[in-house]
Amino acid sequence: MISPFLKSIFSFFILASVLLSCKKENKVNANEILLRQLDKTIREKKSFEIKKKRKINHLKSKINIGGNSDSINFQLNYLIVEEYLGYQCDSAYSYSYANEELALKNKNDSWLYQTLIQRSVLLSTSGLFLESENILNKIDQKNLPLPLRFSYNSAYECLYSNLLDYTGEENLYGKIYKKKLADYYESAYTSLKPNDPFYYLFLSHKNRINDDWESANNNIDKFLQTTKAGTRLHAIGSYCKAVIEARLGNIDSQEKFLIYSAISDLQSSTKENRSMQELASVEYKKDDTERAYNYIQSALEDANFYNARFRSIQISKVQPIIENSYLLTINSQNTKLRWSVFLISFLLLGLIVTTYFIYRQLKIIAKSRNELSLLNTDLKATNAKLDEANHVKEEYVAFFINQCSIYLKKFEKYKNLIAKRLSVGQIDKLTEMVNNKNSVELDLNDLYISFDKAFLRIYPNFVTEVNKLIKKDSQYEVTDVLNTELRIYALIRLGINDAAQISDFLRYSLRTIYNYKSKVKAKSVIENDDFEAKIMEIGSINTQ
Repeated sequence: MISPFLKSIFSFFILASVLLSCKKENKVNANEILLRQLDKTIREKKSFEIKKKRKINHLKSKINIGGNSDSINFQLNYLIVEEYLGYQCDSAYSYSYANEELALKNKNDSWLYQTLIQRSVLLSTSGLFLESENILNKIDQKNLPLPLRFSYNSAYECLYSNLLDYTGEENLYGKIYKKKLADYYESAYTSLKPNDPFYYLFLSHKNRINDDWESANNNIDKFLQTTKAGTRLHAIGSYCKAVIEARLGNIDSQEKFLIYSAISDLQSSTKENRSMQELASVEYKKDDTERAYNYIQSALEDANFYNARFRSIQISKVQPIIENSYLLTINSQNTKLRWSVFLISFLLLGLIVTTYFIYRQLKIIAKSRNELSLLNTDLKATNAKLDEANHVKEEYVAFFINQCSIYLKKFEKYKNLIAKRLSVGQIDKLTEMVNNKNSVELDLNDLYISFDKAFLRIYPNFVTEVNKLIKKDSQYEVTDVLNTELRIYALIRLGINDAAQISDFLRYSLRTIYNYKSKVKAKSVIENDDFEAKIMEIGSINTQ
């Protein structure tokens, strides 16, 4: 039976286990699934960069092919700069200047303007705003070919968008940049036809600058329909969509499109991005400091790789706050971990103590069971012996009552016979009757036969069991009468070990009794010292 102490230990252990396991499960929503996808994409960032480098190296390899015309080389240089544009700005300059030389060599103004506009975007995205503006200001808008009007306005839009992003709206310069930005949004989208995807992008920008957020949302959706996930354009469109959703108060939707944008940036190896930085702020506000820290670190790594100076400055304003919060979270988790280790250690100690007491209890129970089993075995053996003793007693009480009755009758008969012969004076016949040995022997034979029958009723297999203890060639015949040797051991089995008693009962001398016993033991297949003990183990079968 378990002690009250063990019960209290068990109760405490179970309660503590329940408290440890009762951890609130957060519902896994759609955004959480997307965040896990983003986390996986961040881990695979290097593989996407390898693909990007292979594409750029493939374009570079084509420039070195002999026989290329200046037109083909110009287009290849232009494409290489476009690939570097969102990936690594410093590597793009040499190819931009190579195109400028080709344009001047061929006196091709269209090539020159195209190269300068591209370089302006390259400079503004890297934070060189003054240099970017100087390039654009040198371009004569009147002589600008019509196909380049959109690129020209788009370059200005990129410049003032980055300037506004850098300075903020709540200052004098910010308001100036916002006004100019609105003008270039207007110019950019009006230079396009409605069937051009960029038409809806810039129309959405115009709607935003005019605070028409519903229209901006509808138009950005139209632009997104024309983009493919994993591309830079999809990243730009998703980021713009996130900005609009945030303004409309749809925080979950804002987070979702920031995730879409960040994934596309990673898959296209676009290092000049805003989505990861913004997403870090969103996750920080949600108290998901671990993700916020990972995302801001990824954004800073991309900005440093691209060499986008103003992006690094923006990130540096937010990064210490997120890092400090993350460190506090880590410290809190470490404290909880230490307490958990302490509690688990305490529970483990409790478990060891409990196991020890259970082991002791089980040993005590096992010992008690063994003792009880031995007691039961002894009790059964004792009960069997008692049953056998009772049976022997019953049989021999009946036997001796019967013998007494027989001898009383005989005594009565002799008494009457003696009285009769005395009355008629037959003294000689009385003397003859008293000295008649045959009569005595007959009486003894009757006694022994009665004894044998009574004994074999108690131990019907006695002779068979004795035969198992002696050699085969000396075994006794199984009958309903015992010979003198068997009768001696029958008396021993009944508990009469005194040779004198056996001698008196059988009418033999002590030496004769010892000789009979030795004769039987000489035929034994076991040790002589164990023979009588084996005789005592012969049990009663018929107890009815």
